[in-house]
Parts: sequence; C-alpha cells; structure tokens
Amino acid sequence: MSHAAPTSPAAEGAPPAPVSKLTVRDALIFSTGGGLQQFANTAPQYLANPIFNLALGLNPVFIGVVLAIARLWDALSDPFVGNWSDNARTRWGRRRPFMVAGAILTGASFAAMWWLPRDAGQTFYFGYFLFTILAFFTGTTLFSVPWNALGISLASSYSERTRLFAYAGFTHKLVGFGTGWLYPLCQLAVFQNVLTGARIVGCVCGSIITLVCLIPALTLKEPPPAVRVAAQRPEPFLHAMKVVLSNRVLLVYSAACLVTMTSLYTVSSLGLYINIYHIFHGDKVAAAVMMGIWGTTFNLIAMLSIPGVMWLANRIGKHRAIMVALGLVCVSAFLKFFLYTPAMPYLQLATALLHAPGLAAYLVLVNSMTADLVDYDESLNGRRREALIAAANGWITKMGVSLSFILAGLVLNLTGFDAALGDSQPSGTVLGMRILFCAIPALGTGTALLLLRGYPLTRERVSEIQATLVLRRADSCSQ
Repeated sequence: MSHAAPTSPAAEGAPPAPVSKLTVRDALIFSTGGGLQQFANTAPQYLANPIFNLALGLNPVFIGVVLAIARLWDALSDPFVGNWSDNARTRWGRRRPFMVAGAILTGASFAAMWWLPRDAGQTFYFGYFLFTILAFFTGTTLFSVPWNALGISLASSYSERTRLFAYAGFTHKLVGFGTGWLYPLCQLAVFQNVLTGARIVGCVCGSIITLVCLIPALTLKEPPPAVRVAAQRPEPFLHAMKVVLSNRVLLVYSAACLVTMTSLYTVSSLGLYINIYHIFHGDKVAAAVMMGIWGTTFNLIAMLSIPGVMWLANRIGKHRAIMVALGLVCVSAFLKFFLYTPAMPYLQLATALLHAPGLAAYLVLVNSMTADLVDYDESLNGRRREALIAAANGWITKMGVSLSFILAGLVLNLTGFDAALGDSQPSGTVLGMRILFCAIPALGTGTALLLLRGYPLTRERVSEIQATLVLRRADSCSQ
C-alpha cells in the first residue's frame, strides 16, 4: 500500500529532529500506568464467565452482551476524553485531573463489580454487571487516554518512544502475573465459596489499582507544551474527529490493530473451557490452576522478551518488528490445536514461547508507533493532538473488541456448549472449541500482516517529519 505524505524540507539545512530528554525516573513512574491497561483488558473478562456463568448461571450470551456494551462505551468515550484533555488548560495541567479521577473510579467500581447476592435472577445479574462495568471502563478511559498522551509528550524521538513504552510494557506484563491467578484465588479454601472469594479479591484489587495509578498521576511532571501547542484554541470535537479520521495511514494502522485484537479476544475465554472439558475432563479447579500457570508463564516470557523487542525495533525499525511479532502470534495459534492435549497437559505452555514474545512486541510497538502518528498528523494538519490520536486508534480497535465479546458468547453457543450438561459435553462441542480457538486468531493476525505490508512511517520518514515540525515551530515563534 502506498500513502501520500507531505513534502518535507529535509534535508539540507533542516535542524535535527528533537532529542528526547527522557529520564529513567520518569520512565519508571510512567510505566506504573501500564498495569491498568493490562488489568482492564483481562481481569473483568477472566472473572466474568467463571463467576457469572459457572457460579451464578447467567447465560454466556448475556455476559458477552454486557462485555460488548462496556467495551463499546469504552471505545466511544475514548475520543471525547482525548479531545477534552487536549483542550484542557488547568492549573494542574492537561492530563493530571483526568488521571486522578480515573484512578479512583476504576478501583471503586471493580471492587463493587463482584459484590452481589446469590439467586438474584438473570435480569438482576445482567443489570448489575452492566452498571458496574460501565463505571469501571469510564474510569479506565479517564486515566488511560491522558496517560498515553503524557507518554507521547515525555518521549519525542523515534527510539526513545520505544524505550518508554517498553518500560510500560514490562509493568503491563507484571500485572499479568496477578490477573492470571484471579479465579484460582477466588477458589481458595479460606473462602466460604467462590462468590465470597470474588468479593474479597475484588476489593483488594480495586484498592491496589487506585493506589498504583495515583503514583504517575500525582508525581509525574507534565512537560510544558511548545509555544505553538499552548496557543492552540479549543477544537470542536466533531471537527477534530473528522480531521483525524481522514488520515489514511492512521486508518490502515488502526484496522490492523482492530483485526488482531478482535480475533484474540473472541476466543480468549475458550482457553478455560478447553482446559476444563478437554484437558482435565471437567475438573474446574485443575483447569483454573493451569490457566494461572499458563498466565504466569506467558507473562514471564513476555517480560524477558521486552529487551529483545527494543533491540529488534532499533535494528530493523518498528514496522518490520511488529510484523515479526504478528507472525509469531499467527504461528502459535496454529500450534495450539496440537499442543493442548490431555495426554500432556503442561505441553500447552510451549505455545507461550511464541505467543508471549509476539504479543509483548505488539504491545510495546503499537504505543510507540501511535506516537509517530501524532507527528505525522501534525505535519498534515498543523495541530498537536496527542490524546485524540491515541484515543482514535483505541476507539477503532475497541469497537472491534466490543464486537468480539458478543462473538465470544455466540462462538461458545455455536459449538453446542451447555453449562447444564456439566462434564458431559458432546465430543463435537469440544472439537469445535479447539478448531475455533486456533483458526480465528490465525486468520486475524494474518489479515493484519497484509494490511501493514506498506506502512510508510519508517525511521527515516519520521525523522524527516520531525525536522519539518522543528522548522515550522521555529518560524511560528519568530513571527
């Protein structure tokens, strides 16, 4: 694919692109916010089916609808918060007030999400789950969108952006150690039942979320905006979105993110069901423990892979590195059909050797490439929109993710699964789960690879764009 880009004065006489002054301290403090993104993406989903379906009997399609509505709300609210934050001019800066409010709301709503009675009926469970999860994702949006924009401001150079979001990726995977064990923790013998366990675990997690997210919100100093940015007048939301969505490079890039995440989320809950009904023949505790072990293994390998991700991106560029990452995820999806076997339950951990480095690289590079897109958008339109660009990509991707939660419930029903049958699920049902568990993410990541083949924002192109922006800002200040 080819993309038109503005002509830049590159070359001779152009000042060098800006050099980032990112410190290790700021990178470490900023990285604590990456944990919330991991938690929001996994924790409600990991507990939704075990608690609402297996423990309380809520139809999985209803669970899928709630998750879909919540992620749709999450997607739709992202651009509004992004534009609001970009236009904000407060004594505390453009990002901090939103991050503080988001940290508090996210923690409180997650704690409340699991505090519900038994035998209250499907209508009550549906409404309660919907209300609390909408509050939860409102909080994550208020925190995460300005947090991403703050990261783009902290690191201005092509390579430093990768380094900053690699720090955040490390924290992202560190939190993954905990989220993978949430359901096993709810089943500890110290709790009267799994619902009581979910209540306690939810309260503890909610408190930790708030405290950790307040660290970057209260202690990280927001860089002062350039003179040109500070003088920007507030931009109406609809006009801003129209301009951003006319950027074809952003749209193709976001489409690749969309098909990747939608395909992965659509089948993510099938891993638990395959372990219960294929690997462990109905033993839910053994399956939950295996999911915890798999999550721990995955996140450990992902964390260890992050230095390699930075090396690869610096060596071959972000575009080629993310294509390598998607290729690893695609291959690992195919292998799951053969490595998830009751003869050797722990063999499934081998899939993490490809899946974990692939997704770790994807996580780090998506955020770093989004920062490059902010420069590209400014070169096209003459306006700096850190939060809105990050939110617009998130909006497009999350629209697909919200659809994936409906698809997840439909896929589960399509296989013929019936929770009332207990351990006596038909063999065709389990086979259908295994096939879809592999085929859907392989197809999604393969499509993303095709979309990204001609991505134009190489290291050289980004350097040219940044040099052009330096000249423009200098001219603006001299007038």
